[in-house]
Amino acid sequence: MHRDTYLAHLERDGRRIAEIARRAPTAAVPTCPGWTVADLVEHTGKVHRWQTEAARHNAGTFPDPAVHEVGPAPGQDLADWFQAGVDAAVATMSQVDPDAPRWTWASAEGDTAQWYFRRISQETLVHRIDAELAVGEVTDVDADFAVDGVDEMCDVFIPAATGQPIGGNGESLHLHATDADGEWTLTMHADRVDVARGHAKGDAAVRGPARDLLLQVWGRDPIGDVEIFGDEAVVRAFRAAAKI
Repeated sequence: MHRDTYLAHLERDGRRIAEIARRAPTAAVPTCPGWTVADLVEHTGKVHRWQTEAARHNAGTFPDPAVHEVGPAPGQDLADWFQAGVDAAVATMSQVDPDAPRWTWASAEGDTAQWYFRRISQETLVHRIDAELAVGEVTDVDADFAVDGVDEMCDVFIPAATGQPIGGNGESLHLHATDADGEWTLTMHADRVDVARGHAKGDAAVRGPARDLLLQVWGRDPIGDVEIFGDEAVVRAFRAAAKI
């Protein structure tokens, strides 16, 4: 996706999170046990500021980790602080060349600023849904953008988890989006998950809207109608391994 498409999603979803923060800061977030909307908003706002700083840094320089710890000033309204971070991210990143080399935590060889456009917008989408679930008002998700989110999980997070205890023994889970072009097969091993794109048969399959497949790979319950075929224990095992 183009930089400006990512930033348009960030702007829209960020505004939605801020709106929920203004009216329901104490609402519990069911997908993040122990968190209120205020906790979710502060976390996401800190991530935004760090990612913005990282996106504007030259390759080879490491952004100051202290940026990740800067929350609202004493007496500052949380929603206003959060919205200011979204606005700064959009303004700053819109001036960054997508092909400019950048450090990322996912690649020892380095990457480009495009990585951050995708990461900040997809982070915001998932947390927008978290916040909406806290107030019972989930709004539409662009299907192609949700497919891109599943792709990001397969491109970034799953490879980064190699070596972690996954607990699989070759079980495979096929995901099939019904409202966009997206199919993936995830094969779980003891210490990694292998990814293949395209149509295939797995030990289990989940078929449904791309939004709900995105929630599945982030270890969250789907919120729409999905069909599950085959061994449901495989679905549960993957979601347990994917919980973020």
